[in-house]
Amino acid sequence: MQAIISGGGIGGLAAAAALARRGWDVTVYESRPELRVSGSGIYLWSNGLAVLSEIGAYERAMRNAFLPEGIEQRDHAGQVLVPALLPPGLRVVAIARSELHAGLEAAARAAGARIVTGAEVVDAGTDGTLTFANGDRAKADLAIGCDGVWSPVRRALGLEQVHQRAEEGALRTIVQATQEELPAAARGKCIEIWNGTRRMLITPINAREIYLALTCREDDDSARDTRVLPCWREAFPEWAFLLDRIAHGSVLWNVYTVVRCKRWSAGHACVLGDAAHAQPPNLGQGGGMAMQNGLALAAYMERVRDRRDIPEALGAWEAATRPLTEECQRWSCLWGELANIPDEVRPRIVRGVFSEPWVLSKVTVASASAPIRATDWRPAAAR
Repeated sequence: MQAIISGGGIGGLAAAAALARRGWDVTVYESRPELRVSGSGIYLWSNGLAVLSEIGAYERAMRNAFLPEGIEQRDHAGQVLVPALLPPGLRVVAIARSELHAGLEAAARAAGARIVTGAEVVDAGTDGTLTFANGDRAKADLAIGCDGVWSPVRRALGLEQVHQRAEEGALRTIVQATQEELPAAARGKCIEIWNGTRRMLITPINAREIYLALTCREDDDSARDTRVLPCWREAFPEWAFLLDRIAHGSVLWNVYTVVRCKRWSAGHACVLGDAAHAQPPNLGQGGGMAMQNGLALAAYMERVRDRRDIPEALGAWEAATRPLTEECQRWSCLWGELANIPDEVRPRIVRGVFSEPWVLSKVTVASASAPIRATDWRPAAAR
């Protein structure tokens, strides 16, 4: 069986590795001249780490990882709202996206997947066809769109239901800093600090680098400026020494996006990751959900022997994975709404989230979930 994938990002490479390890002939098409990622960090929770282990990407991806005690929540005055303690059974790791990408690429290639760069997909068909910008076409038993929030595959298949810009976005960059240079109370952990509608996330990603995410409303013109204006130093004076280390031209601004689809597949084609279910990064699960659903897709395809059974398998895959994905998306959006709550009220709500078991179970619904590695599903014709 053959699969072709549009997009060599996190979801595309994870799906490629998982399918190839199950005997599929897989080709990944990436539009850019080379596989590369922006200079930022990423959180990997228990579910994402389990996927990396399953597809053979864990060792390479974790080579330089930072293992925090947890993510500490602080208020506008710098007071600790929630200490950096993880719920029982949960793990979290922070790494550079480039490290994760390297691990996924190595795993996909080791499993036998081919990666073709400089191949921009502009159209797709329900028969498993991808069409490229130069007019060439490729056809397989299964075509997968892992091509991001502006997915040409999703558009071509008519799957989109909601494509909404969130009110928030973030400036992202990486600065040079060691644990020894941080205040003693900040070492060994990640920290999220709230001040009005602005947020600062401080995430060590290895022994010498810290990923900074500066979140604000899209209409906050001074805060969203990629020059990182003094308003950020005024909002978070304790961390001015990190802000001062930001290199000129190293900052990216991205507005968060929410994508929901009528369905995730049509015929012999489907969408995965941001193309299917983009969400704000508030729960650190954009990449985790993409990898988890890519692994599940491979599990459902493992028993397919006849291409005529692929639409049925895609339906079963979506039924098994979509509820969790959309629950995670919903709570990620809700977490972002905390920025619109007054500073004097927010501390009680943040503390309540982590002290109320039901709410905590919702914000950790994805990170505590077990990825689908195998399934007893079979095509109707084989039952």
